[in-house]
Amino acid sequence: MASMQTSTQIREKLMEAVASQKPIVGAAIGCGLFAGYAEAGGADLILVLNAGRFRLMGCGSTASLLPFGNSNRMVMDIGVQEVLRQVRHTPCIFGLCATDPEIELESYLDEIKEAGFAGMTNFPTVGLIDGVYGEALHEAGISFDKEVEAVARAVRKGLFAVAFVFSADQARRMAAAGADIICAHLGFTQGGGAGVKGSMTMEQGIALSRTIFRAAAEVNPHAFKLVYGGPVSSPEDADRIYRGTDAMGCIGGSSFERIPTETSIVRVTELFKNYEEVKSENKLLRQQLDLQAAIEQADYVRYVTLHVSLHLHEPVSFDAIAKGLHLNRNYLSQLFTRKMGMSFSRWLIRQRIQTAKEWLGSEEGTIHDAAARVGYSDASYFSRIFKKETGMTPSEWKERQGADPER
Repeated sequence: MASMQTSTQIREKLMEAVASQKPIVGAAIGCGLFAGYAEAGGADLILVLNAGRFRLMGCGSTASLLPFGNSNRMVMDIGVQEVLRQVRHTPCIFGLCATDPEIELESYLDEIKEAGFAGMTNFPTVGLIDGVYGEALHEAGISFDKEVEAVARAVRKGLFAVAFVFSADQARRMAAAGADIICAHLGFTQGGGAGVKGSMTMEQGIALSRTIFRAAAEVNPHAFKLVYGGPVSSPEDADRIYRGTDAMGCIGGSSFERIPTETSIVRVTELFKNYEEVKSENKLLRQQLDLQAAIEQADYVRYVTLHVSLHLHEPVSFDAIAKGLHLNRNYLSQLFTRKMGMSFSRWLIRQRIQTAKEWLGSEEGTIHDAAARVGYSDASYFSRIFKKETGMTPSEWKERQGADPER
């Protein structure tokens, strides 16, 4: 169960983070599992929002604004049944739909506090709704004013308040209401399979954040300044915002939950499905890197052996290798013999026969395939070389390995 912390205690911890030049990080999640992981990763705040639940359903955060269920009941259920049970030390913030006609605001804020939440935030917010529909909501009294009122009442009750704002005017009003955090909401998060495509650019996000933070500071210079969403979907994006504004950190939903999960699950599934191909690709990459390292270290004999292992199925020309290294052939041959204790041609035959043995030892390994895999186009010639080196024919070798020889 998350330990209850006062608004003052939360502010002190956030100030410590700022003083140590660490960004404040708020993770907006939709289940107890992700809340526990966010705490383990060092999140300063856990925000329980209905948007997180819809992301887990595959709908995307935009579904949080549609009539798919009662937001406050959804958040209370997720918070009490999952999040507050998983989180031990991180303050949990309730995503309050302040315009919900089914609640009596004053008593519902008491319920939020009694349930174990340390604070509240105005989400879902009508600030995301503009145009004709936004105007109609405002005329019907379903307006941002109620969200400002909710923040003011929450602060009076000792709850920590996070205010999502979309303009300078809203920033001033939320700062005046006593919001502890003014968060510049830059729209739904871009990126990933379910991310929005028409959000603002990074330059627009920086400009809007500056405007919002200046306005908030005019009223309350002590409010923490954070950003959310829009073009901020990675640590690199957040860093650009920090360098371009007075932001002290960020709140992330999709960027901490949906996008990493998409990437991880897709990658892990592909690994399970195509493990052999991926393993081969990784092995080839390591071999290529080893080749480059051998050249850089002037370890020419190692380069020769690595090169041959990569091209054993092809005709191998020592002259061509020497030319590729810009070395005299005789000089390279002397280096090779001195280090390996045998000539290149003798070593090459041994490598080919050893590789052929490994292939013939498998059930599917045929004599013709073995010959081709080690650079012999003529299976009869390969058989003669194999017998000369091992004292037995490839067929006899296969029999000794317990596999039927190719007929």
